[in-house]
Amino acid sequence: MTRSTGRKPDMDFTSFLKVPQPVLEALMLSGEKPDPEKLVGWEFRGHNIGIIPKIGRILKFKKGFLKFGDEIIGYNVLVEQNSPDEPWIALPSEAKPKRHGFFKVYPAEFSPKYRHYPQALLLDYSKGGNPFYDPSQVLRDYLVKPLPDNDDLYLGKAYAEIAGKMIFVGYFVIERYNKAIVDSLKLS
Repeated sequence: MTRSTGRKPDMDFTSFLKVPQPVLEALMLSGEKPDPEKLVGWEFRGHNIGIIPKIGRILKFKKGFLKFGDEIIGYNVLVEQNSPDEPWIALPSEAKPKRHGFFKVYPAEFSPKYRHYPQALLLDYSKGGNPFYDPSQVLRDYLVKPLPDNDDLYLGKAYAEIAGKMIFVGYFVIERYNKAIVDSLKLS
């Protein structure tokens, strides 16, 4: 927050990549619950923040959100791991992107177990229909809207649930990027 106005300074996708973790945590705690309907039908470019994603060399990704009946489900898209200044290019191709790491979206406040950020949306990979051997099964992401006037930019915090313990993986930022293409979606 700036001292003169008491408002958060203008931030964009790229600026979140440079923010220290204590500030990201403060933004997670103060962020608003996203309107899930404003996510539906879109893919968001994303970038992981933290040492674990750097070590694993999984920094760039896309997340898509679709509605099936009353449920909102999401998926990740494998993308080229080029510079954050370059486009998010789906792999193996834009025409046939690799969608994986499916998740169910619901308010964290409704979860009996995952309430670290009750004002967040929970992206629950254990409910995404992933194969039992898929490592994404253990992921639980919390998603908030860190800037009240921006429905295109979101901040997330990823955990892995292993042996009943929630282990911090890293933060991530996503920004609206392109329309989700439903006709080519394969859910497995």
